[in-house]
Amino acid sequence: MKQRIVGALVLAALAVIFLPSLFDREGARYIDVTSQIPAAPDIKPISIAEPQPIENIAPAPPVNDVFQPDYVEPSSPAPDPEAVSLASESPAEPEVVAQGEAEPEPSKPTESAAQLQLPAEQTQLDDQGLPEGWVVQVAAYKEAASADRMRNKLMDAGFRAYTRAVDTPKGRFVRVFVGPKLSRVDAQSEKQKLDKLLKTETLILRYRA
Repeated sequence: MKQRIVGALVLAALAVIFLPSLFDREGARYIDVTSQIPAAPDIKPISIAEPQPIENIAPAPPVNDVFQPDYVEPSSPAPDPEAVSLASESPAEPEVVAQGEAEPEPSKPTESAAQLQLPAEQTQLDDQGLPEGWVVQVAAYKEAASADRMRNKLMDAGFRAYTRAVDTPKGRFVRVFVGPKLSRVDAQSEKQKLDKLLKTETLILRYRA
């Protein structure tokens, strides 16, 4: 009897809760129609004047005329790019000194090594107030492909190299340069490195912007 009474009470409670919602199908429903989109910004257009060409301005020179030093006849033949090897030499392994043996005294700098240490030099300015520069002319080639191969090898070895074509009384040549350097001392140091690596005689020329 108690279980029946409890069951009846549960059914009565469920009926009280859910029956009104089942029969109230046409009740009032409120839908919020407020827009969540912000208002359009008040942007005022700005009129920009059309660009006007500047008068009395010389056009840029051709590529080959820029950074082109004066032509100087090379004093040695151009090295073959295919035969040149600019791979850095591996450092020598330190010698192991046995116990009881005296360590060798450091060798004194030779006269040739002393000549490589050139005096310091201040940066000079040209007539236009720009710093003077110097480049090392590595070689001059009849074929542009040979000059490009030499330039690429120099760049792979860590040198800042570029090429420029020039017309000479002997025809058109493509020259390979390394630089520029603001100091002739630095250019001389680069020249000595290149002369040793390429086994040739390079030239130091004034850099022309």
